[in-house]
Amino acid sequence: MRLLLAGLLLMTACFLGGCSKYWYQDGRTFDECTKALSSCQAEATRYSDVERTHGLGGYERQFVVECMQKKGYQLVPEKDLPVRVRRESSPVFGIPGIAGTID
Repeated sequence: MRLLLAGLLLMTACFLGGCSKYWYQDGRTFDECTKALSSCQAEATRYSDVERTHGLGGYERQFVVECMQKKGYQLVPEKDLPVRVRRESSPVFGIPGIAGTID
């Protein structure tokens, strides 16, 4: 019970403290970031057994991180994003969202 409570408190502190991170590259649009992430996720599924594991696991997540970094994107905390960028959080806790200009 204590472990569950400690985990819940940690998640709440992280959520309230702005632990959210976003894939972002200065000068790239929101749509470009969306396409880059989709491309990396699609490539990750080519190298894994997603149907058997029912989703992206640790290997696939690491693959996506490396792929996005090769494309020039960085994981940026929400508090460090420029004010005038569109942000979209991931629906899954702990998975980075995406951010970019709206132009």
